[in-house]
Amino acid sequence: MAKTKKEEINIRTSLFDRIYCYNCATPWDKEEVICPKCGSTTSSTMIARPVMKTDEDFIRYSGPWQMIPWHPSGAVCIFGGAGTGKSSISSLIKPRWWITKEQEPKPASNMFNRLTPGWMPEIAAVDNADEVEELLKDIKEGPIVIDSLTAFGLKESLRIAHLIVNWTRGNNDRSLSILQATQQGGAAGYTEIPHLFDAVINISIDPWGVRCFRIHKSRWSGLENAYFTFDENGQIILPEFNAAYTVEGNAGEYFLHPFPVRGAKWDGIARALAEQNALEPKMASAAQVAPYMPSGFVQPMDYVERRSFAERAGLTWISPDDVFDLLNNEPINEE
Repeated sequence: MAKTKKEEINIRTSLFDRIYCYNCATPWDKEEVICPKCGSTTSSTMIARPVMKTDEDFIRYSGPWQMIPWHPSGAVCIFGGAGTGKSSISSLIKPRWWITKEQEPKPASNMFNRLTPGWMPEIAAVDNADEVEELLKDIKEGPIVIDSLTAFGLKESLRIAHLIVNWTRGNNDRSLSILQATQQGGAAGYTEIPHLFDAVINISIDPWGVRCFRIHKSRWSGLENAYFTFDENGQIILPEFNAAYTVEGNAGEYFLHPFPVRGAKWDGIARALAEQNALEPKMASAAQVAPYMPSGFVQPMDYVERRSFAERAGLTWISPDDVFDLLNNEPINEE
């Protein structure tokens, strides 16, 4: 039965009372009388003044999830096109519940047998938002994954997104919601949906056809990204990068551009080393020739993040200062 506007609002705002420890802002269960983190007996509805510090108990899950310190009460969504590996990446957090409209329990279990041997979640096949709502009432521990919001249609996907986020906050636990991608590469569905989540992940294909895990939004980390692929057994592994590369693109959307393929913006170091026969496979850099600089090069302002991206791909970063060592302190020849 369709929900009235008033019922929709109640679902979004009153599914759980937002009770917090007034002194450290830790979410409280309704039955708690003492804060589980700081021991305070002062609770408040929707308001806190966190003057007391507590230990952070975030989790870093395996694979590309290592880049995200996933905090309690953390709701994350992941989106991408068909066949990019969204479900496989999602399985790496080893959820306790896998709620699906995309698959039957049997093929979903086959994925977990392949990717997380020895770990099998409760798998619930649902058809609509009402079934999701009833199911969530009985789930007290996560993480939970829903695959996928897009499969429920526009209106129901928004309602379920609110249900999932409310469950996550109310249980002080973790959830992951999967979305499909539009033809333009964005998250499918209402634009409101990504704003509900603490982190938004995109699984996409870079210009050379390699899968990439991209952090589009995160309240806990920077906008980073990392490559991944699948081996012959379906296990998630790091691709092999056997050439020399420059790091192109913007924050959260970096990609490795093989040298000397045309189209690179930051290929000054690679070009200079190649002219001196000093460029080697598995080197990475990002700079342009700049004679006015003491090193002879200028790097992009985000070179630290570019370096981290290259090193996560298993490459050796070459900075302007490294060039002189590689060339035995000989100046770079200019064209």
